[in-house]
This record gives sequence, C-alpha cells and structure tokens, in this order.
Amino acid sequence: MPLREFTVISLWALWLGGLTFYALIVVPIGGELLGETQQGFITQPVTQWLNGIGIVALLALAWSAAVRPGRGQWLNLTLLAALQAGLLIVHRQLGPLLDAQTIEVLDPDRFYQIHRVYLILTTLQWFLGWQHLWLVIKARAG
Repeated sequence: MPLREFTVISLWALWLGGLTFYALIVVPIGGELLGETQQGFITQPVTQWLNGIGIVALLALAWSAAVRPGRGQWLNLTLLAALQAGLLIVHRQLGPLLDAQTIEVLDPDRFYQIHRVYLILTTLQWFLGWQHLWLVIKARAG
C-alpha cells in the first residue's frame, strides 16, 4: 500500500475511530462519574482535539481524492468540510458559556440549545465520514 493511502486511512481511522470511542465510551462514563455539567469541562478540550484531527483528516481525504478521485467523493468531502466549519463555529459559542473556575454553566438553557446543534452536526459528520470510506473502497474496487 502506498504511503499516501496508508497515511490517509490512518488519519481517517484516528478521526472517526476516536470520535466513535469518545461518543460511545468516554461521554457516558464521564456523565456517570462527574455529572453532565462537570463532564463538559473535560469534553470541551477533547472536542478541540477531535476538531483538529478532523481538519487534518479532511485535508488528507481531499489529497487522496485529488490523486485518485472516485464518484461522489468531492461532494461528500464538501459536506464534511461544511459540517466541520459549522462545528468550529458552534464550539466557539459554547466556550464562553462555561466558567472553568466555578465549574458552572453560565446559561444552561442557552448552552444546551447550542450543544444540541453541535451534537446534530457531529452526528451528520460521523455518518458522512463512514460514507466517505465506503465511497473510497467502492472506487478502489471498480
């Protein structure tokens, strides 16, 4: 397997694998042990990492599509990138609603409204990320 493909697949796996593990394992355990509010003070920096890894993975996927395009990959990548931009915008709106010194959410109703949008965007991106893998495999197969 060429180094480019290995790099692209590794970054994709780190991104979506990390996001999947985070959503299925880390968030429920954090909520159980710390409570939903306190957990947010851990999830905030973790999602910053996930967003950063997502950007790098999207750049790698675009590199791969530019070198070896497959049907539907560019549309999917455009949607993934738009969702990533949306996540960055929404994430910036959540930060000021958290007071790290008192470990309090300053405006819980507003926070949960915005956070719901963040979760929806993340879920859509997660599905499209897996779809992208399918498109890449399909393009390689024939």
